[in-house]
Amino acid sequence: MRAWTECDLDKIEKYAKKCYADANCTYGEGTYMVHILMVLDFVIDHSNVFKNINDGIHTAGAAYCHDLMEDAKQTYNNICEVASKDVADITLSVTDVPAENRLMKHLLTMGKTVRDYRAIILKMADMYCNAKYSKASGSSMYLKYVAEYRYRKPIFEMALVWYKDDLNQEILDAIWKELDEIHTI
Repeated sequence: MRAWTECDLDKIEKYAKKCYADANCTYGEGTYMVHILMVLDFVIDHSNVFKNINDGIHTAGAAYCHDLMEDAKQTYNNICEVASKDVADITLSVTDVPAENRLMKHLLTMGKTVRDYRAIILKMADMYCNAKYSKASGSSMYLKYVAEYRYRKPIFEMALVWYKDDLNQEILDAIWKELDEIHTI
C-alpha cells in the first residue's frame, strides 16, 4: 500500500477544483467547491468512524472527487492517475447510474454504493451536506432530500451491518443521529 501524505490531498484538491471550474459547476451562488469542502469537512470531522486510518484518508480524497465523473466528465482512470485506485473506487461507487427517473437512478446507484463501506459513509456525508445547504438556503430541493432519505437510510443501515468490524458503531450512530435531525421537517 502506498504511503499517504498531506500533499496527496492537496494534489487531489487542486485537480478537483480545476475540473469542477472547467466544467462550470456551481453550487447555489458559489463555486462547486463550496459543496465539496462541506462534504470533506463532514468526512474529516467523522473520520474516527473508520477503524483503519487509511479508510478515512481515502474517503477524504474521494470527497474531493465524488462528483467528478457525473458533473465534470472525468473518468475512473483520470482519478486513479491523480489520486489512487482506492479513491477512484470510492468515487465510482457513489457515481450515479443513468436511469429514467430520480428514484431508479438512486436505487441502481445504491446497489454499487453498498459494496464499499467507505462509499456509504461518503454518500451519507453528501446527503447531509445537500440537505443542510438546501434547508439553510430555503431551496425546494430540501423536501426532495427529506423524501429520498426515507428510502436511502434503511438500505444503507442494512448494508452497514456487513461492515460492523470496520466501523466504530458509536460514531456511526452519532452520524445517523445528525442525518436524522437534518432530514426532519
